[in-house]
Amino acid sequence: MRNLGRRVILWFVGVPTLFAIVILLPYAHHLAFNLIVIVLSGLGAVELATLFERKDAHYRTGVVIIPLLGAAIPIAQLLTTTVGLSESAPYFTIVALTGVILFVQVFRHTADDFHHTLTNIAANFTLLLYPGLFLSFIIRLSEFESSSVLIVIFLCTVFFNDSMAYIAGSLYRLIQQRRARKHGIDWTPKYVFPVSPKKTIVGFVGGFLLSPAVLLASKALFPKVITGSWTTATLIGSGVGVAIIVGDLIESAIKRSATSKNSGDLFPGRGGVLDSVDSVLYAAPVFYYLVRYIV
Repeated sequence: MRNLGRRVILWFVGVPTLFAIVILLPYAHHLAFNLIVIVLSGLGAVELATLFERKDAHYRTGVVIIPLLGAAIPIAQLLTTTVGLSESAPYFTIVALTGVILFVQVFRHTADDFHHTLTNIAANFTLLLYPGLFLSFIIRLSEFESSSVLIVIFLCTVFFNDSMAYIAGSLYRLIQQRRARKHGIDWTPKYVFPVSPKKTIVGFVGGFLLSPAVLLASKALFPKVITGSWTTATLIGSGVGVAIIVGDLIESAIKRSATSKNSGDLFPGRGGVLDSVDSVLYAAPVFYYLVRYIV
């Protein structure tokens, strides 16, 4: 219950604050909001580097380099969006930093250090792409004419999905546990994916249904923004709903590989940055491209 209370407090404080920043500070293509995205991307890379260190104690990267790797692509995207840098800037950033990641492996102090070259390359390349590449698509939402509304719709789609999945799954477990105690039998929830055994099918379905519901409500409230048909809105919501689930499971797989329950402890009741944005990561590019090419 203590964990639930912390999640509720964080939800009712953090989410309205984030929405206020999006709505009240839209200046310079949502510069204030996008800077938050960049900071979260850098912090997420730091957490991911810590997970790599738990997996391989020989993995080392400078404390300054790690957040810069994580924030590099979002920064390039921000410059593209705000100051008119070439649209290829994020891709150039990926190519340039990939080259640097590979090149620096040549310079090792001893021959034994080369035993960890593959780990270092894989880890640093992952830090560059996850979560930065995926979060950069949130910044790209600032390019749309109705960017404030679209960002809020996207965040609502993710947050309501995530919250309903947690609520539905928790209530289902509570009801089944009470019923089992009443009848004197043992009950163990049937998990859907081994990577995340505490998540039930009820939780997944409950969360998933909220995503198209948010898009349908958004079309009713903002028909000039969600301009497609009702079927189109349902399709977008369903696509984002699936992406939210996938993003959550992928982060669970990463943590399980490092035998870690949470990626960090920055947010009480939720864990670290990656624990808080995992649902956003895969959903951001899906939402961006569906809105761009279907709406």
